Amino acid sequence: MNKTLIIGLAFLGLCSCDDGRIYPESATSADGKTVVMEGELEGFDNWASNYRVSIAGFEQADDEYASVSKVITESDIKDGKALVELSGIKDNVKLVRLCVLDRLRRHIVTFKEVDVSDVTETVKMDVGTINISMFNTIQQSFFNTTCANCHGASNRAAAGLFLTEGKSYQALVDVNSKKVEGRKLVETNNAANSVLHMVLNQQEVAGISMAHRDLVSEKNEQTILPLIDSWINNGAKEK
Repeated sequence: MNKTLIIGLAFLGLCSCDDGRIYPESATSADGKTVVMEGELEGFDNWASNYRVSIAGFEQADDEYASVSKVITESDIKDGKALVELSGIKDNVKLVRLCVLDRLRRHIVTFKEVDVSDVTETVKMDVGTINISMFNTIQQSFFNTTCANCHGASNRAAAGLFLTEGKSYQALVDVNSKKVEGRKLVETNNAANSVLHMVLNQQEVAGISMAHRDLVSEKNEQTILPLIDSWINNGAKEK
């Protein structure tokens, strides 16, 4: 091989292996604020693969997508407790949340949040013990706020269907519908064949008021309804 070519290749090899010479220090440093989240996350392992339990930063409370995020993995959990650090948080980020994101980092639901607008360095986010399972998330963010008022909150449940906390799972999963013959309210692993899916997604079901669909906000249509379908299609687990 030509001697000049050998020397040139050796020089290129030295340059490509020396990261300090190629990248400026600021490109690898964790400039910005840091949030350290600590707590016991019950139901962490029953989330479907198309969602990410994360620590994420948002510029505004109503932002649809996270500006920065760190996915929580099983390696972050020791003896049942999670310890996760999100660093490099820029000044434009005002809120950091323990939340669920989809694959595009779109915000689905928040469990806890901390205001970091006045924080200069590091803040601890202690979430205690919290049930973040898929079903409990649906219960807290949808059944409790949208359905329970008519379905059991006043000790009376429309159509005999209780969707209040502690009763909804047993009332829904693999329970035969009283209104739709041959169908279950929630058929495990089959959202499309479940009456709950039909009602919430504006399919006409004999004997069931279409007004149910009017209760679903545009945001819930984009986030919670797909979450309910995913929960059903992934086994409709309670915990």
